[in-house]
Amino acid sequence: MGPRRAITSCMLLCFASVALQATYSVAQDASTQCVTLHSDNGTIPGTDQSANPYEITVQAEAQDGGLETATTYKVGQRIIVSIELKQLNFSMSFSDVIIQARESGSTAPIGSFNVTGSRFVHLDCLNNPEGTVRLTQDGRTSSVKSTIHWRTMSPLPSIHFIANVLSTSGVSWALGSNRIDLDTSLPTVVCPTDITVPAGPSSNGSNVFWETPTCPSPNDTSELAECDHVNGSSVDTLEHAEVSCECATAEGVSRKCSFYISVIDITPPVIRNCPEDIQVNAPADTSFVEVTWPDIIADDNSGATPSSNNTFPDGSFFTIGNESATSWFWDASGNVAICSFAVTVIDITPPVIVNCPSDIDVNAPADSNTAEVSWPRVTAIDNSGAIPTTNSTSLSGSSFSIGEELVTIAFWDASENVASCTFTVNVSDISPPVIVNCPRDTHVNALSDNNTAMVTWSDVIAEDNSGTTPTTTSNVVSGSLFDIGETTVTISSWDASGNTATCTFTIEVVDITPPVIMNCPEDINVNATADNNTILVTWPEIITEDNGGRPPSVSSTLVSGSYFTIGGETVTITSEDVSGNTETCMFMVTVYDVTPPVITNCPEDIHVNASAKSSGVEVTWPGIKAEDNSGMTPITNSTSSPGFFSIGNETVKVTAFDASGNVGTCMFKLEVKDVTAPVVVNCPMDIHVNASDDKDNVGVIWPDIQVKDNSGTALLVNSSSSSGTVFPIGKETVTITASDPSGNVGMCDFKVVVHDAEPPVIKNCPEDIHQYAPEDSSSVRVTWPDILADDNSGVAPYTNSTSPSGSLFAIGEETVVITSWDASGNQRICSFDVEIIDIHPPVIRDCPTDINVVAPDDSDTLAVTWDDASADDNSGQVPHLTRSSNSGDWFVIGRETVTTTFTDDSGNSARCVFNVAVADAEPPVIKNCPEDIHRYAPEVSSSVRVTWPDILADDNSGVAPYTNSTSPSGSLFAIGEERVVITSWDASGNQRICSFDVEIIDIHPPVIRDCPTDITVVAPDDSDTLAVTWDDISADDNSDQVPQQTSSSNSGDWFVIGRETVTNTFTDDSGNSASCVFNVTVIDIHPPVIRDCPTDINVVAPDDSYTLAVTWDDVSADDNSGQVPHLTRSSNSGDWFVIGRETVTTTFTDDSGNSASCVFNVAVADVTPPVIVNCPMNIHVNVSDDKDNVGVIWPDIQVKDNSGTALLVNRSSSSGTVFSIGEETVTITASDRSGNVGRCAFKVVVHDAEPPVIKNCPEDIHRYAPEVSSSVRVTWPDILADDNSGVAPYTNSTSPSGSLFAIGEETVVITSWDASGNQRNCSFDVEIIDIHPPVIRDCPTDINVVAPDDSDTLAVTWDDVSADDNSGQVPHLTRSSNSGDWFVIGRETVTTTFTDDSGNSASCVFNVAVADVTPPVIANCPMNIHVNVFDDKDNVGVIWPDIQVKDNSGTALLVNSSSSSGTVFPIGEETVTITASDRSENVGMCDFKVVVHDAEPPVIKNCPEDIRQYAPEVSSSVRVTWPDILADDNSGVAPYTNSTSPSGSLFAIGEERVVITSWDASGNQRICSFDVEITDIHPPVIRNCPTDITVVAPDDSDTLAVTWDDVSADDNSDQVPRQTSSSKSGDGFVIGRETVTNTFTDDSGNSASCVFNVTVIDVTKPTVLDCPLDVIVSTCGSDARVSWTIPTSLDNSKVTPTVASSAIPDSYFTLGSHTVLYQFIDGSGNEASCMFTVQVDLDHDCQSIPLAVIVACAVTLLIAGIIIIVCVMCIWRKRTSDKAWRERQLPWVSRGINVPHPSENTPPQNVAIPLVDTSYKRIDDWGAGFVNLAYAESEAYQETGFQDAKHTSLPHETEDEHGYASIGEYQEKCQALPEQATGNAKNTNRAAESRIVVGNETSQKGNEYFIYHV
Repeated sequence: MGPRRAITSCMLLCFASVALQATYSVAQDASTQCVTLHSDNGTIPGTDQSANPYEITVQAEAQDGGLETATTYKVGQRIIVSIELKQLNFSMSFSDVIIQARESGSTAPIGSFNVTGSRFVHLDCLNNPEGTVRLTQDGRTSSVKSTIHWRTMSPLPSIHFIANVLSTSGVSWALGSNRIDLDTSLPTVVCPTDITVPAGPSSNGSNVFWETPTCPSPNDTSELAECDHVNGSSVDTLEHAEVSCECATAEGVSRKCSFYISVIDITPPVIRNCPEDIQVNAPADTSFVEVTWPDIIADDNSGATPSSNNTFPDGSFFTIGNESATSWFWDASGNVAICSFAVTVIDITPPVIVNCPSDIDVNAPADSNTAEVSWPRVTAIDNSGAIPTTNSTSLSGSSFSIGEELVTIAFWDASENVASCTFTVNVSDISPPVIVNCPRDTHVNALSDNNTAMVTWSDVIAEDNSGTTPTTTSNVVSGSLFDIGETTVTISSWDASGNTATCTFTIEVVDITPPVIMNCPEDINVNATADNNTILVTWPEIITEDNGGRPPSVSSTLVSGSYFTIGGETVTITSEDVSGNTETCMFMVTVYDVTPPVITNCPEDIHVNASAKSSGVEVTWPGIKAEDNSGMTPITNSTSSPGFFSIGNETVKVTAFDASGNVGTCMFKLEVKDVTAPVVVNCPMDIHVNASDDKDNVGVIWPDIQVKDNSGTALLVNSSSSSGTVFPIGKETVTITASDPSGNVGMCDFKVVVHDAEPPVIKNCPEDIHQYAPEDSSSVRVTWPDILADDNSGVAPYTNSTSPSGSLFAIGEETVVITSWDASGNQRICSFDVEIIDIHPPVIRDCPTDINVVAPDDSDTLAVTWDDASADDNSGQVPHLTRSSNSGDWFVIGRETVTTTFTDDSGNSARCVFNVAVADAEPPVIKNCPEDIHRYAPEVSSSVRVTWPDILADDNSGVAPYTNSTSPSGSLFAIGEERVVITSWDASGNQRICSFDVEIIDIHPPVIRDCPTDITVVAPDDSDTLAVTWDDISADDNSDQVPQQTSSSNSGDWFVIGRETVTNTFTDDSGNSASCVFNVTVIDIHPPVIRDCPTDINVVAPDDSYTLAVTWDDVSADDNSGQVPHLTRSSNSGDWFVIGRETVTTTFTDDSGNSASCVFNVAVADVTPPVIVNCPMNIHVNVSDDKDNVGVIWPDIQVKDNSGTALLVNRSSSSGTVFSIGEETVTITASDRSGNVGRCAFKVVVHDAEPPVIKNCPEDIHRYAPEVSSSVRVTWPDILADDNSGVAPYTNSTSPSGSLFAIGEETVVITSWDASGNQRNCSFDVEIIDIHPPVIRDCPTDINVVAPDDSDTLAVTWDDVSADDNSGQVPHLTRSSNSGDWFVIGRETVTTTFTDDSGNSASCVFNVAVADVTPPVIANCPMNIHVNVFDDKDNVGVIWPDIQVKDNSGTALLVNSSSSSGTVFPIGEETVTITASDRSENVGMCDFKVVVHDAEPPVIKNCPEDIRQYAPEVSSSVRVTWPDILADDNSGVAPYTNSTSPSGSLFAIGEERVVITSWDASGNQRICSFDVEITDIHPPVIRNCPTDITVVAPDDSDTLAVTWDDVSADDNSDQVPRQTSSSKSGDGFVIGRETVTNTFTDDSGNSASCVFNVTVIDVTKPTVLDCPLDVIVSTCGSDARVSWTIPTSLDNSKVTPTVASSAIPDSYFTLGSHTVLYQFIDGSGNEASCMFTVQVDLDHDCQSIPLAVIVACAVTLLIAGIIIIVCVMCIWRKRTSDKAWRERQLPWVSRGINVPHPSENTPPQNVAIPLVDTSYKRIDDWGAGFVNLAYAESEAYQETGFQDAKHTSLPHETEDEHGYASIGEYQEKCQALPEQATGNAKNTNRAAESRIVVGNETSQKGNEYFIYHV
C-alpha cells in the first residue's frame, strides 16, 4: 500500500503544479464595481496559513533603467512592476501568493492580486488600478514571477508593493529583482480596459467585440479611432493580442492607446467512459488480484487530444481493501477533468482453522462443582497473509462448572470473514444428593363430603456436593388430597447431573360417612293397560355415592319392573357402603285406568262423482259399533248421517264414551267430485310461415280462443304460446287448455311450422397455412382453430372438411375444403391451402473426426482411409452426395480439409468436414514421471533433502533419449514450493517434458518466551480506566526469521473496568502462529449512587376500573465508572397498578455488577361497591295444570366490580324456587373484597289462570244424506266439564244435539268457563255426505274420418251431451274434447263428465279416429361423399348431417339407414339407403354413395438394421442374408416389394446402401434402407523379416551404412499393402542401437510390423589434443598459482568425450612436484588420458614486502570483505523477499572459471572443468558451481569435451535409486573426488524456456542452456 500511496502523492503533486496554471473567470460585482475571482479548481488544502508576508518597497524606475525622481505619479501614468519570488527549498507546491499595492506609509492596500493557482488575474477596484499578473513557475528554480501592468487614475505618492506568500507548507521564499517602469506618455485617446472572454464549449476561439475609442476634435465632434484589429474579429484560445488604436490631429500629432484582448479556454475535457466503481473478489489463496477496465477516453473543445495521467493503469494489481483509481485529463489551457472510481478488492475467504479440538469430557471431583480443563492451542491461517484475530469464549486451563459448556474459538481477518471452531466441555457430576428430613407415617379421617383428606408435611430438604440445591419431587405433594386407604409417598431428589436419592413414608385415610342415595324416585303415577287392571312399573336404577369412592350395595322392598294393581303402594330402598354406613329412601306407586272405548267398524273414506247434471249425490254407510275394556257397551254419536251430499269434501266424526268418561273417536272423509271438463270451441288449424333472410324466427297470429263449460262458472284458459308470439325456425306445437274450478281441463293443440331457406355463414375460414416440417419427419400434424359457422336458425350447422384439423400433411402443398350445411340442407363452402416446407438439412451420420497420420520415411504422401459418412433426411429420400476427397486418396505431408456435402430435394444441405494431417514426429516417452512431492520441514531446519527414483525414458528409435532435470534427486529444498522440470529428447529433436512440484511445508509455530500470567488491578475511585504494564514478550522460530508479532494491546495501554483478553500472536512466514494469551482485569467495587428515590404513593382506583396509571419522577443514579448504570425496574412510572399494594423496586447496576436499589410502595384503594347489572324486573307467572304453585326462573345474576376479582353474591331466593300463588320480594346482595356492597330487589307474583276442563268433547260426526233429501238430524252425548276450583263451570254450544244439518260440513263449538272468567272451548265437525251421481242423456257413438295430405289434424263435430241430478242442481260439466275441435291423426277418446256439488259424477265416452295415408318426405338427402383414409387404417368414419324428415302427421317417425353417420367405411364404394316410416306405416326413401380412397403407403414391418460382418481371411467379399421383407397395407392386400440388392448377395469389403421399396395397388409407396458393411480385420502377412544386425563403426566416423534383404507382405484383400519403414536398407546408422520397423497396412487399416535391431559398436578411443608439457614455476612463498592450456580431445562418435582432471589451471600448488591427470572417456567407455608434471620451486631471490604495503593490502582486504558481506546480506534478503530476484540474470560461474554467456553469435568457450577443487570453496556459498555448456548439440559444444556424467561416465548399474551415481562410485570411476562434492551430477532441462538453477531459485531464459550442477 505504501508504494501506491507514494505514487498517488506524486501524481497529486504533479497535478497540483498543473493546477497552478488553472484559469479564473471574471465577474462584475454590481454593488462594489469590483472584479471578483472565481476559481475552477480551488487551492490545495491542509497547508500552513501562518507564513509571514515579505514587504517590498519599490520606487519609480524609468523604462531605461534610470531612477525616477518624482515622488508623485500623474493621472493615467502607466507603471510596470516585475516581482520575482525565488523558492529556496521545495517540499510542497505553494498555493497562495498575494501581491498588494499600498500607498507609502499606509497599511491599507490600494488593490491586491491573489494569484492562487491562477494564470491571469485582473483587478479593478478603488482607484481603478488595472493590470495583468502573469504567474509562471520555473521548474528548476521553483520561482514565481509576476509582472503587473498598473495604470493609475489619480495622483499617488510613492507605492509599496507587498508580496504576501501564504500556505507555503514549509516553502521559503527570497526576493529577487524588483523593478517599476514609468510610462510618461499621457494619451488622450481612451481605450477600453483589457478584455477577456471565454471560448465556446465546443470551439477553440471566440469573436471579441469592444467599444471603439473616439478621437476628440476642436469642434467637440468625435470620430472613431483607427485600430489595428477589426472589432468583432475572431481570436484563438490562449491568444493575448494587443489592440492599438490611433487618433491623428490636423497638426500631424498622433495619439495612441492600446488594450489587450484575450480568449481563454475554460471548458475542461469531456471524459467519455469513466468506469463505474469496480468490485472484485480476492482469490482464496492470495491477497491481491489483477483488475482491468476499458481504456478511458476524453475529448476537448480545442480539438487537440488532452494530456492524461492516472494513479493506476488498466491491469494493475490491487490488494484487499478499497482504493481509488483516478485518471486526469487536461488541455493546453490547464482545464482539468477527473475520472475517479473506486476499486474494491473484497476478501470473502474466511481463515482456515488448523487444529480444532474434539469435545472434552471430565468428571468433577467429589468435593467440588468445577474442574480445570485444558486443550492444545488452536491456530488459523488466512489468504491475506495476515494473522487472523482470534477470540475464545473460554481459555484452555479455565475452570468449568458441572454441566456442558460450548467453547467457541473465532478467527476473523481484516475483512471480517469469520471462521469458528466449536467444541463442548462436559463436566460430569457423579455424587447423589442427601435427603435430610424424610417425614414419618401419618393417619387421618376422610372428609364427610369427599373420599379424600388433605395431608401436609414439612418441606423436604436435600443437599448436594455440587453446591446447588438439588431438584426435589414427590409422587404426592404436601397438601394433596389422599384417597381413603393407605398411600405410600416417595420423595426423590436429584441434582443437575441426574444423580438421585429417595425417601418413603405412609399416609392412611379412614371413612366414617354413610352413603348418599342420589336419585330416590318421586311418587309414581301410571295408567293401567287397555286389556288388564295391572301394569309393569319401572323406575331408574338407583344411584348411590359414597365418599369412599367404591359403589355402596343397594336393596329394595319391591324391585323396578314389578306388576302393580290399580291403587297405591309404598317402596323402600336401602344403601350400605363397605364401611357399614347405611342410608334409606321411600316413594309411592299409584295405578290409574285411562283406556277409552274402541270403535270397531269405522268406515273408510268415501269418494263419489257428482252427476253430469247435478251438484251432489246420495251417500250411505253401515251403522257404527263400539267396545270397551270394562265389558259395557259405550255410548256412540256421529257428526253426520247417511243422505244427500253436495260437490265438495266433508269429514264425518264418530264418538264412543265409557262409564269412566274415557272417550273413543273415529273419523272418515266423504268427497263428491266434479269430473266434467270445459270445451274449446274454435281450435286453429296448423300454421306454416317462412323466416325472413337474416332472422331465425317470425311472429305468428291466430284468432281469439272461445271456450264453453257446462258448469256455467268462470274458466281458467291457458295457452303454451300466445297469438303474436315469435317462433324460431322449425315446428312447434301450441297447446290451449281450459280449466274449471274442479280442475277439469279441456284441451286443443295445433302446430306452427317456421321454414329456413338461408345457408350457414362460415365465420373463420382459415388463411393459407405454411409450416415447417420437423427435423425427424416428412410430415407435420397441422391444426387450425375449430371452424365456426352460424345459421339463422340458431342451430349450429354441420361442418365437414376434406382433411380435419390435426391431420398429417406431407412436405408440399395441399388444398383443404370445408363444407357447412344446416338442418334444412342449405350449404356453404370455403377452402385454403396447407404448405409443408422442409428447411432441415440432412443429418450426417459417422462424420470422421480429424485424422492424424505419420508419413513414411521414403515418401511425402500417404494413402489415408476412413469410414464414409452417410446422411439421413427427414423427407425419407436419399440426399445427393458430393466429396472433395475420397477414402483411400493419397495425401501429402501437411493439413488438408476433406468436405462431404449432402443435399436433399428441397435444397437443404449439410457438410461433414474433417482434417487429414500427415506429420513426421515422435517424441520419447518418459516412463516414470514422479507425482508431486510434499515433505514437512523438521522442527530445527528450514530445508529438506528430497529424492525420487531415476527417470526412465524410451524412444521409438531404440536409442536411449537424453534426459535432463532442473534439480537432481537428493537436492536440498527450502521451505516453499519449487517446480522440477524433466526434459527428454531424442536425436531428431522430438522432445517430451514432465514436471512435478516439490513442496516443503513448515508446520512448526514459533516458541513464545516470557508470556505474562493474568493481571488483576483495581480501578481508582474517580476513573474507569487504568494504565497496565507488563514485561515485553518475545518468540523464536525454527526458520531463524523473527516471527511477525501482533498484539491486541500493548504494555502501558489504558484498560477500562472489566476483563479484557490480551493476545500477542507470533506468526512465521509459513503462517504458523503461536499466541500468548492473558487477561487484564480492572475491578470496579463502587456501587452507583441513587438520586430522587420516591416515597410511598397512595391513590384511589376509578369507579369503572380496577387499575390506575400511577406516575412519579424518574429515579436516576450516577456511577464512578462514568458509564450510565444498567437500569431494571419492577414497574415504570405511568404503569397501570391494580387495586391493592405493590412494591416498586428500581435497581441500578454498573458493568462490574455493583448495584443499588430504590424501593417504595404503590397502594391503590377500592371504594366502589359492586353493580348488579341485570337485576330482574318484577316477575308475573301463572300456575299451570292443577297446581297452586310454580317454580320461577330468572337469568343468572351478572355482577360487575371495578376490582375485577371474585365477588360474594347472596340471594334471599334462588332462580328455580317454587312460589305459591301470591306476591313475594326477592333480595340479592354482592360484596367485593374491600367490603363494598351492592344490592338489588324484585317481586315474584303467581297468578291463577287455569281454565275449566271439558271432559267429553265429541269427535267429528259424518252422516249420509238420503236419496230424496239434502239434510239429516244429528245428536251427541251431554257435555261434561270440571274446574280446579271445585265449582261446576258454565257450558254453551253453537248447535244443540238433535239439530238438522244440511249436506256439507258444519263446525259445532262448545264453550266452558269458570267463575274467574277462565274459559275453555271444544269443537267438532258435523258432515252430511251426498253419494248419488247425475244421469246422462244422448251420448254419441264412435266417429271415423281421414286426415288431409298437408296436415295432421281435422275438425270433427257431434251433438252435445246433457245430464240431470237428483239434487235438483245442474251438474258441473267437463269435456276432453268439444264438438268442432281439431283431432290429430290417430284414435282419441272423447269423454264428457257431469259432476254434482258432492263430487258424484257420470261420464259419456266415445272414440274419434283420424286416418293418415300420406308417406314422409326426406328433406336433406346427402350428395355422394368422398373421403381419404389416414395413418395406417383401411377404413374411416364418415359423417353426414342428421337426416331431416317431414311428415304431415307431425309425430315422431321411424328413420332407418343402411349405414349411420359416423359409420366406419372400408376402402371402396358403398351405397347408403335411408327410409322414413310414420306411425301409419307410410314409407319415404333416399340413397347416396360413400367412396373411401386409399392414400396411405404400405408399412415395411421389418426393415433390417445396418449389417456389419467380417471378411474371411482368404476372401474380399461375404454373402450376406437377411429375413424376408414383410410389408402390410391398410387395404388388406399384400403390397409389392423390391430391393436394390437381394438377400444372399455377395458384398465386397466396404460399405454399401441397400434400398427396399414397397408399394400398394393404389400406387402409394414407402422406402426403407440399411447399410451392409464388410469389415477386414486380418492384417497383411510379412515375408522375409531380417534378424537383429550388429556391425562395428569405422575409426574415423560415427556412422556406417547397413543393408538387408527387402521385406514384403501379402494381404487377403488382393491389394498391395502400404509399407512404411523407420529406416531403409543401405541407410547410415550412428553408433548405438537403433530399432528398424517395417509396417505394412491394408486399406482397412490392419497392419503388421517387422521389427529388428541394428547395433553399431564403437571400439575406437578418443584422440587427445594439446596435452601440456611439464610446467616448472618458482615462488617466494609456500605455494604458487600455476596455469596451462587445457587439453582437448576428439572422438569418432563426434560427441565430445567426458573430461575429468585432478587439477585446473590457475590453481595453487605447494612446493614440490605434482602430477596432473586429464582423462577423456567417450560414450562407449573408450578411454584416453593426458598426464604432465607441475614442479613448484622456491625462488631464492625474493625480497621482503614493505610494512606499508602489507597494511594497505590488509585495509583493502578488510574493506572488500565488508563490502562482500553487505552484498551477500543484500542478495540473501533479496532472495527471500523480492520476487524480482528470480528474474535476475545470474553470472555464469564454475568454481573460479567465468564462462561467457551464450548467445546466437558467440558460442561457448572450449573449457575443461576439473572435478577436484581444493582452493575455491567460496563459490559454494551460493549452493553450487555452474558451468555453461550451451547448445550441447552444436559443434562448439561437441568440442568442449563435456558429457553428462550420468549417461557417459558411469554404467547404469552404478546408479542409485534416483538415477545418479554415489560418491563411492565416482571415486571408483574417477579415482579422486573431494569431500565437498555433492555426490551426483545433474543434467538440467534443455527446453524452449530453460531455467538457471542457483540454490532453490530459478530464472527464465529464452535460449537453450545445458548446465552441469556439481
